[in-house]
Amino acid sequence: MQEFCSSVALLFLLQIQYGVAADCNIVSVTSPSASALDVTWSSVAGSSYYVLDLRVVNSTIIPQIKLENISFTQRQVQGLRAGHVYQVTLSAFDMLFYPLCTVSKIAMTVPAGSQITSAQAISSTSVKFTWSTVTGAESYILFLVETFGSSPKEYNRTFTSSSGEVDGLTPSTSYDCYIYSSNSAGRGAKSAIKTVITLVPPPTGVKIIATGKSTARVTWEPRSKVLLYQVSVKDNGNPDKPPVLRSTSSTSMEISNLDPCSTYSVGVSSFNLYLVPGEPSAVTYNTTSIDGVTTVSVDYSCSINMVTVTWDLVSGATKYRAEAVDSTGASLNCTSNSTSCQITTRKCGENYQVRVTAISADCESVSNVTSTFETVPCAPADLKITHDCFDNNIDFSWQPTNNTRYYVATAVDNNGDVAPCWTFDSMCRFTNVDCGQHYTFKVYAVGSGCNSQISQPKYTQTSPCLPTNVRTEASCMANTLVTTWDSSEGALSYTVKAKGNNGETYNCSSPNNTCELEGVPCGEQLSVRILASNDNCSTGEILVNSAQTAPCAPAIVSASAECSPDSARVKWTQNHGAIFYIALAQDSNGNSQHCYSLGTTCVIENLGCGRNYTVKVIGTNLDCNSTASQEAHFMTGPCPPSGIDVFRDCDANRAVIVWQNLQTSGVYTATLADQSGPQLNCTSNTVNNCTIVSPPCGKKYNVTVTYSDGQCQS
Repeated sequence: MQEFCSSVALLFLLQIQYGVAADCNIVSVTSPSASALDVTWSSVAGSSYYVLDLRVVNSTIIPQIKLENISFTQRQVQGLRAGHVYQVTLSAFDMLFYPLCTVSKIAMTVPAGSQITSAQAISSTSVKFTWSTVTGAESYILFLVETFGSSPKEYNRTFTSSSGEVDGLTPSTSYDCYIYSSNSAGRGAKSAIKTVITLVPPPTGVKIIATGKSTARVTWEPRSKVLLYQVSVKDNGNPDKPPVLRSTSSTSMEISNLDPCSTYSVGVSSFNLYLVPGEPSAVTYNTTSIDGVTTVSVDYSCSINMVTVTWDLVSGATKYRAEAVDSTGASLNCTSNSTSCQITTRKCGENYQVRVTAISADCESVSNVTSTFETVPCAPADLKITHDCFDNNIDFSWQPTNNTRYYVATAVDNNGDVAPCWTFDSMCRFTNVDCGQHYTFKVYAVGSGCNSQISQPKYTQTSPCLPTNVRTEASCMANTLVTTWDSSEGALSYTVKAKGNNGETYNCSSPNNTCELEGVPCGEQLSVRILASNDNCSTGEILVNSAQTAPCAPAIVSASAECSPDSARVKWTQNHGAIFYIALAQDSNGNSQHCYSLGTTCVIENLGCGRNYTVKVIGTNLDCNSTASQEAHFMTGPCPPSGIDVFRDCDANRAVIVWQNLQTSGVYTATLADQSGPQLNCTSNTVNNCTIVSPPCGKKYNVTVTYSDGQCQS
């Protein structure tokens, strides 16, 4: 029972301790060497051990280093990569392996040691070095320490590249040299020492005296502890020629084979004990020469492309050469024994610089005095024309030319009319150009006193003029519209477009002044447009007029005489495009009658009775008639009998009525009527008479005979 209570108490204490927040803190991370980091941290309350984890930043191929069960608060980590950035992570754990806290810090190892690969004295006060580069190095610190002396001087220089020079050193002095690589973590290991000795300084008081046309003597003051000197002679006019080198133990030397009219650099150097010469004391020596001209003038004639060069006389000169050099370095020249000569130029638009060389028997003297001139401008080239078909402007442009004050461009039309344009720019805008014209454009440049040649011509064609007097008529016998117009200037072809109320558009094109729109349905009203085109431009579509095709054929609904012996009514459907209609009736003998109507019915009169008629209807729009409708047939009402006569048979008390025009069918009815009594009648369908018996006596009768065919009665 007691043991159980103790365990509970221990657990309670541990739980209380866990409840206290713990913070990890890395105090410092330093790099004592290129492969190690010293990590120091603060103690964490309740921790039993620590774990260090080191990983190279932004690398997945370099393995991590992990140190566990560390019981102290400082640890040096070995085996790291030189000059690399590491993430150092510290974790604290309690006795039950429970993590208390974690903290990370970025640190860098110092770079590996660099080594001096070469050290060379290049003068009595300068040494040039090269060294190896190492990973992670941000700079290199070079040290030079005098090897002798009671208070040796030390020099240091910092570089970021793999080579450098150190100046301001003491002549003829030995130096121990070493280098450190360095980055933000510190310096790498010190390099091996290289010893270098600065060179001996040159002698002073170098002089040169001419001893002949091609010889001279060089002298100098002796240098302490120098046993041997080197003399160099360099021809400045021939930079590719190596200098002549000679050595001597005295303080003078004779030099020979010098060219006349030449400039030489003569240097004297001191050898050290290892026979390495130091930097020279140099002087410049000029062999015999003549003076250059002091004035140069030019007079350029653009009419003959020639420049006259004039200069002053030079003592000792026997001949002169004038040279004109253009902007590309190409040159032209002329020679003369006097003070002028002429050069013919070949290039237009060029700037020349002229120099004159005075020539003697031995040498030449090029003067620094120059003069310049400009040649005639070149004819403008790379001509371009920009023309918007829907305005009346043309832009004419070209490449700018040298030596030009301004340009003169011209535009010439078909009629020979010239439109000029003066401009400082390389473009002219010609406004209000005419339609249907072929223009020829040219341009020339105006220089200082000279004009260029005229450019090659550039051609363009403006938009065609608008067609005029456009007419569109229907071909009454076909579904065709014929459009005609007067030809327009500059047009090579024309396109006619007609749009009807059915939504369809009909097109035709023609190089002439007429074209036909085919397949247009009857009875259509159309809006007609036309445009003209050439190789460059088209005009906009112009609404010119409206047009209509022939009316469609009407359809007869009915045709009937309605028992009338001399008239008939015809009805039809209204068709598209017709203004009024004509109904035409014709009998078998070719006799015809007609009627007119703005509507869909009319009555044909003056027909013959009892006849069969064929009728058709035609619509018209006053320009064209439609095709005839389908035929319809009707018959007029019967004709009334003629030649009526009455015979009285008093003995039998009857009246016999006789007539003509006996029909083979139908019924005839004869009627006797007085003014007061009832009518008396008789009928017959076989003969041309009938008898009325027992008519009342003593009365006056009107006799009529009618005929009925079963449908109509006369």
